[in-house]
Amino acid sequence: MAELPEKRPTTQKITLFRQCFAGLNHVYGTYDPRTGRVRQVKQPVTDDVILAHLLGQQPYGVYLLIGDLIRAVAADFDEDDPRPPVEFIRQADHYGIKAYLERSKSKGWHAWVFMDTAGVSATKARLVVKNILDDIGRPATEVFPKQNRLAGDTCYGNFINTPLFGALVPQGRTVFVDPSDPTKPLPDQWALLEAVERVPERMLDEIIEINDLAVRVNRPPPQSPPSSNHRRSFGLPPCAQTMLADGVAANQRVACFRLAVNLKRVGLPFDSAVAVLNDWATRNRPVKGKRTIAEDEILSQAGCAYDKEYRALGCEEPAVAPFCQPGCPVSDGLASSRVGERRAGASRRETPADKIYSACEVCTAKWFCDTEVTTCPRCGSDQISRTRAKPPWLNEGV
Repeated sequence: MAELPEKRPTTQKITLFRQCFAGLNHVYGTYDPRTGRVRQVKQPVTDDVILAHLLGQQPYGVYLLIGDLIRAVAADFDEDDPRPPVEFIRQADHYGIKAYLERSKSKGWHAWVFMDTAGVSATKARLVVKNILDDIGRPATEVFPKQNRLAGDTCYGNFINTPLFGALVPQGRTVFVDPSDPTKPLPDQWALLEAVERVPERMLDEIIEINDLAVRVNRPPPQSPPSSNHRRSFGLPPCAQTMLADGVAANQRVACFRLAVNLKRVGLPFDSAVAVLNDWATRNRPVKGKRTIAEDEILSQAGCAYDKEYRALGCEEPAVAPFCQPGCPVSDGLASSRVGERRAGASRRETPADKIYSACEVCTAKWFCDTEVTTCPRCGSDQISRTRAKPPWLNEGV
C-alpha cells in the first residue's frame, strides 16, 4: 500500500511557501478567478495573504525581484505542449541545475529554479536561464523576473502567479508535475518544496565563465564591413561611443532610443543591445532630482528602435548633439549635404542656421537644436550660452 503524504500544520506550509516564493513584501499581484482581471495590491504580504491563496480564496502573485537579487526564477511557457518545458528541465540538468515543472493556471507551464536563500544576482540568474532557453531553441520564452534590478521607489517589476492556488489544485492546475509524465501531479507538493535543490551564485558564475556568457553580452558591437555607403563604413559614431562610455545627465529616454538605433545599425541583436543599454544606465548621472532610466523603459525604447527602420541618428537632437565630435562621418556628411543643397539652389528647408546654437561653459560641448536646452545632457550643467548667429562651419566652402 502506498504511503500517504505526511500532513503538515498550516503554519509550516505558509513558512515553507514563503521561503520558496520570496519577493517584495509590501506589494503583490492577484487576479479575479471569474473574469481574469489582473491587479496590483500595494499592501503587506502577510501570512493571511498566503493562506487565502492556499485556500483558493484569492490568488497570490509574487514580485520576485528585490533590488537586484532574487531567490527564484521562472521560465514561462505559454503553450499547452509539455515538450519545450520538459526539454528545459533536461537541459538545465545538463548544467547541474535542478528545475521544477509546474502546470500553470490556464494553459502553459512554469519551470522554476530556486536560488540560494540569501539571494543571488538577478542578472546572472536570468542570463543562465536565457542561455538554457537558447540551447533548446526557445529564446522568446518569458523569464520572470523580467528585469535585472529595480530602479526607483515605485518600480516593482512584474509579478508571476505562484503555484498551489487552492481553487485550481483539485483540477491539476498550479501544481508541480513529474517531467517524465507531465499529466500527473506529484503526490506530495510540500515534500517537493521541502527538498528543493537551490542554486548558489558561485554555480551561476561557473556556468557564465565556462560558457563565455558574460563576454557574449559585454562584447563591443560588431563593426560593419567597409563600404562606399557612409551608413555602413564605420561602427558606432563617436557621439554614441562617448554616450555609452560616459553615460548622460539628461534626456535619458531619447538618448536610449538613439543609442538603440545605432546598436541596431551595426548589427547587434536586440537582447544584446538591451544588455548594453542596461549597463549604460548605470553610468548615467540624472540631474534635478530625476531617477535613472528603468529597465522596463529601456526595453520599451529599444523595442521601438528595433521595430522599424530609422535612417536619422538624431544628430541635432538635444540628447545627442552635445556629444558630437569633429571628424564624425555622420555629422560631416550631414553638413556637406546641406552645403550642397544651398549651392544647388534647393528649395529652402530648415538648416542649422535657423536653430539655436548652444555651448556648455563647463564641459565646452557645442550643439544645435530646435529648442532651448537648459541642462547640458553631457555634464548636467545649467551654465549654457546660446545664440542664433551662424556658427563658423556654415560659412566654410560657401
